Amino acid sequence: MTSRHGHGARRPVRAGRTAWLGAAACLGLHAQAQGAGLPQTLTGAMQAPAPPALRARPAPPSAQIAQGRLIYERHWVRGLGPLFNANSCAACHGEHGEGGAAPAADGPVPAALVLQLETPGTASGAEGPGDPVYGHVLNTSAVDGLQPEGAVTIHYSETEAQYYPDGFHWRLRVPHYRLSGLTRGPLARATIIKPRLAPALFGAGLLESVPATAIVDRGVGVPGRFGWQGRSVSIRDQTAKAFAREMGLTTTARPRDDCTPAEADCWQSHDASSPEVADELLEALVSFVGALPVPEPPERARSDSRGPELFATIGCAQCHRPELPVEVTGADGQPTRGTIAAYSDLLLHDLGAEMADQDASGARVSTRWRTAPLWGLGYRSHGGATFLHDGRARTVEEAILWHSAEGAQARHNFVALFPRHREALLRWLEAL
Repeated sequence: MTSRHGHGARRPVRAGRTAWLGAAACLGLHAQAQGAGLPQTLTGAMQAPAPPALRARPAPPSAQIAQGRLIYERHWVRGLGPLFNANSCAACHGEHGEGGAAPAADGPVPAALVLQLETPGTASGAEGPGDPVYGHVLNTSAVDGLQPEGAVTIHYSETEAQYYPDGFHWRLRVPHYRLSGLTRGPLARATIIKPRLAPALFGAGLLESVPATAIVDRGVGVPGRFGWQGRSVSIRDQTAKAFAREMGLTTTARPRDDCTPAEADCWQSHDASSPEVADELLEALVSFVGALPVPEPPERARSDSRGPELFATIGCAQCHRPELPVEVTGADGQPTRGTIAAYSDLLLHDLGAEMADQDASGARVSTRWRTAPLWGLGYRSHGGATFLHDGRARTVEEAILWHSAEGAQARHNFVALFPRHREALLRWLEAL
């Protein structure tokens, strides 16, 4: 057995070429015959707009950007902790803001994959309090003299084989997390355990520039722009949270780190006299992240008409919107309107129980996800990236196959595509 990506069982595994050609010939397979309601050809199908040119927000003064990069790459010592997960932004989000990756095999989780903790019972979409003892993030490192909160390891299993109509089959890897060495006792049984991979940062400034009127949900209001569940309303908000909860660094926006009163050694070491990250440094980092441009796709992606056509036809574009409006301030200080090709609606969606979080007792918890932007997918796909909120998907194809609930019909339509159309869609996505 070999896979499309040449990694054997570590990728969606398919039967040999002869097998699917024989099956197609015997069954006369095509998309419409599989009940997906798709035309036998794509002539005249709705086409998604070509990606607009706007791929970076007009930048603030270059000196501030340069300072922000230094802060992004800085390995913090003074002020770090006392509990933390990483000592630099780049340790989780990558040297160029490309985002983290889940481990390829069983073992300790990397710093880029954190376990967020939440107490349930808050309003839908609102961020709840953390675990009563461990706070919002399980911190796996500590400064000298203190104990980390615990350690996290991951074990992967695989789903049973499922088949495309043409005979290829696939298996998906399922992550299982083990918390050990919890130094302050067990988690509360109701605490929701939320594995979250550090996302890509490029294009964040443009996402922040999408007007609220463009992303108002049906009766739910406007979600935040950032985080896997849209819990952060701005780059500054997300950055200050990460400083406090994952690095133990305080700011005027977040004057306390993630220590709780139940963690006496950590709580007593807090110095509230001044923030550990000055406002000037925080604003420089926010400016640097906001100015990160989206990597340009290769020419073949820009000139490919079949990929976006297929993307729209099978229903992906209903949530991964090819266009969003933006309102930015130009270099001359004047407001400028444009569009971006983020391939997101920035709204929250239920993608099924299989991807839902679990609480400490093992019960699944209803979970809604912000539509992940797809721009820069080509840059990430060729850099060892993994996909979805916890990196469980090793390929773009696996990410699609994980979709259920609100994404079930698009997944069904994807599975029902002719093999050549499926391959064409994946090639286009992997070059965005």
